[in-house]
Amino acid sequence: MEGAWEEGPMKRMLAIAALLALSFSTAIAAPTVPGRAQLKGDMLRMNQQFHITGFNYRIHAIRWVAASDPFARAIVSYVATASAPNGYLVFEVPVKNTQSGEAGVPGLDITAFYKDGTSATSNEIPFSKTGAPLNSSNLFPGQGMTVYYAIVNVPKPTKSDPLVKLLLRYTANNDPGYPPVYRLLHPVVTP
Repeated sequence: MEGAWEEGPMKRMLAIAALLALSFSTAIAAPTVPGRAQLKGDMLRMNQQFHITGFNYRIHAIRWVAASDPFARAIVSYVATASAPNGYLVFEVPVKNTQSGEAGVPGLDITAFYKDGTSATSNEIPFSKTGAPLNSSNLFPGQGMTVYYAIVNVPKPTKSDPLVKLLLRYTANNDPGYPPVYRLLHPVVTP
């Protein structure tokens, strides 16, 4: 009985030491390894809803248009001109006001990355389908509409040089509980 008693405290001390070492190493590693909750919402798919500063958005469709396209000609007064063979990436984005008051149609920074390393960012101006600027229009609480954002002077995505990633954000801080940046991998560009 005496041998078992002496062996018991020794085993308990070793177990406590092992648990302390394990918890210490876990505590050190925790800040550098993001948990599932920290990553929630920052990875998106096409047509998936995401929230930035009082609005819900969805990237419904992406298309590339040449500078001669009617939409491109309509927005050229508000954005830079594309130099051939480059054109415009046009994003069709349904938005909805989730705030308790009326708010202007929101801007959105969209940065596109190509496989070859080329990248470019939109200029935040929301447009109508015809290319009219909507930044002076307002949406009431719960009201939504489809808007269009454009990235200027980018090459047409190809099979050998596709879009590989989009970063979606707005210049202001996002609402509490939402990530500041969303990532959409392998976005689909429709013809």
